[in-house]
Formats: sequence, structure tokens, C-alpha cells
Amino acid sequence: MTQIHTFKPYVVRRDRAEHVVAPAYDSMAPLERSAYIKANPSNFIKTMRTPEDYFELEKPSLGIVLDHNFNEVQKMLEDSSFEIQQQEALYIYRLHTRDHVQTAVIAEVPVTEYRQGRIHRHEHTRSEHENRLTQYLQHVGVSSSPICLAYQDDARIDEIVELITQGEPLLDFSLDDGVRQSIWKVTDAEQIDSLRTKFLDIGVAYLTDGHHRMAASVRHAANRSSNGPWNNFLAALFPATQLRILSFNRCVRDLNGLSVEQLIDQLALNFTVDQIFDDRKTMLPSKPGEFTLLVENRLFRLQVRSARIPDDPVGRLDVSLLQNLFLEPVLGIGDDRYDPRLEFVTGDSGLGGLRQRAKEGWQVGIACYPTSMRDLMSIADRGLVMPPKSTCFDPKARSGIFLRFS
Repeated sequence: MTQIHTFKPYVVRRDRAEHVVAPAYDSMAPLERSAYIKANPSNFIKTMRTPEDYFELEKPSLGIVLDHNFNEVQKMLEDSSFEIQQQEALYIYRLHTRDHVQTAVIAEVPVTEYRQGRIHRHEHTRSEHENRLTQYLQHVGVSSSPICLAYQDDARIDEIVELITQGEPLLDFSLDDGVRQSIWKVTDAEQIDSLRTKFLDIGVAYLTDGHHRMAASVRHAANRSSNGPWNNFLAALFPATQLRILSFNRCVRDLNGLSVEQLIDQLALNFTVDQIFDDRKTMLPSKPGEFTLLVENRLFRLQVRSARIPDDPVGRLDVSLLQNLFLEPVLGIGDDRYDPRLEFVTGDSGLGGLRQRAKEGWQVGIACYPTSMRDLMSIADRGLVMPPKSTCFDPKARSGIFLRFS
């Protein structure tokens, strides 16, 4: 059972959407976010700052930054960047980039869905990140970044969504990254009741993006002693087959004292290793268990030896094999959550992203094959979790379209 509820958010004004709606926050480093805010002073990302976004000798405290975020939200409400919606409604949210389209139902979902085990996670969270996001909800009091959930496709829901999206959208705009964003408002009582009823037949939803925001929403609700908007969270519910997962590639700062020849010799114990001489897109991994290694401007194809693949749903994931057969035993990366010698690069940048890191001094780049949605759901259903940065969902739902007080 998945409960969805209507709500009355603020929605970005049509004539300001292209300037207000934020880029994918987690895909930007603090330095990139800081530069983006300076170049785009009307963008909603200015309300989401953290102390890490500041580069003064003495960083401001979290309390000062939260005060700043609160004040910036108030300014955006005062300058009419957003319009309050007077009717209770659901929303349909479509992201369209090149040949890929994915469409979600935007609704409020009770935090009890997560507490009672009807929303399955696949990642661990970090307590310091949870704490910061919880304080944001308590201090700033708004949420604008939908927590993304996947559900097993349901043709009946698809049919209703398709009918709604044949109408005129409330918003329809594109951002600088080329992702087209379209929003439809659903106020028809029959359509709302039908969607609510159909989602009650969805037994389990899967967290795809927003594990820390989900944990913070649960904490925020627990800190309140009465009923209120904090008992629900803003959700984007996508059919599972529509979601696109990219890889999270890896970069390592050094060769752990090895020469390239020594590195290859050690890798040959667990992988077949072949040098490749063409860096076209086709040279990226094409199947599970395959990796592309970039070192000293040379490319190698690595294929895990079948005898090294364990009969374990987490251990056989490519990101686990990479960590257990390469990063830890060969390069000495024992903690893939915190080791400063390791950096993650989203797969949309391809080999070009790894080559750029090489120019910045990272000596090893490794391209991975994306984790499948089937593996994610299987692992989540077993109550297990994946290693860090196992999935990169793209495109991501954006902040600054909906604004709800929590």
C-alpha cells in the first residue's frame, strides 16, 4: 500500500522558472555551487547553502547559514518568484532529455510509509548529513526537493497519467543542461481518487534519490508532538522501468607506490586485462563485470574473472567487485566512503570526465557499468544496502519548482 495525498504548494511562476529552478544540487561540488550562485542570483539554490559552500578563512556557522537560507526563502516569496496554489491537487512531472522521458506523480506521502517498511532503501546514510538536513527543515521550514521513489509499473496508473498529460501543462520549460521540465496540475476529483486508489495497490516503493532527505523527514516528524505538514514528505513517484541509471565512475589520486606495469600485473590476478587503443564511447564498459581503466593516458579493458564473482547479491555488484578486487587490495582504498584519495565521477561525463580528472592530477580513472534497477530492487527487498555511489539516477528531479512548508 502506497498512500498519496493532495497538497497546496507554492509553485514557481511560469515566467521565472528557467531562472529559479535549481540544477541538480548533489551533482555539483561546493566550489561549483558557490560560483553558480554568484552567476545566478535569482536561482533557488541560494536557499540551500551549507558552510562548505563558503571559502572564507573562517567559515560561517551552520546557524548563520540557516538564517541566510531562511531569509532568502522569504525574499523569494516576497518577490513573487512563487505563487501559492489555492486548490488541493496532485501534480504530474515529466523530465525529457534527448531520447529519454520519465514521468512522475508528485504528491505528499506519509512518513509512516517509511517507518512501517513500505518504502525500501538501498543505501546507508551519514548521521552528520542527516543532522544538517533535519536542522534545515526545523529552521528554514520548507522543502522543495522531491524525494524520488520508484514503483513497479502499473498500466492503470500509466493510463491516467497519459490522459492528464494530453492537456495543457501548468509549466513547460528547459534548463541550461537541456532537460525539459513539464508540470501538469491535477484537480479533477475523479482522476485524483483514481490515482489514490491505484497507488494503494502498490505494495512497496523504492527510494532512488533522497535517502538523507527521507531520514531527515522522519527525524523532523518525530521531533514534533502534534500532527502537521511534517508528517508527510514531498515525493516524486516514478514507474521503475522509466528511470535511467548511470554509473558512478571512480578516480584515485595515486598508484599506491606501484608502476603501471606492477599495477597491471596485480590486476591480472582477478581480471583479464587488455589494452585498448580507441577512446570512443564504445570503449566504455558494455556489460556487467567489465571496467575501463585510464592510467597515464593509456586505456585498458578489465573483465572480472568468473571465479572471483561471489554468490552474494551485494558482493557480485560491479561496484563491490571493483572495491574488493581492485581499490582495496591493489590501491589501498580501505574505506570507500571517506578516503580522500578516492573521488566519484558521474557516468554522464564518460571518458571525458575521467580525462579531465587526470589533468587535475588524479592518476587512476575507472569507468564502471551501471547498476541495474532489478539489482537495486532485489537488494532493497532483502533489507540489504549497496556500497556508496552505486547508482546515479539521471535526470534528477529539481528543486525550486514546488515549495511546501514543513
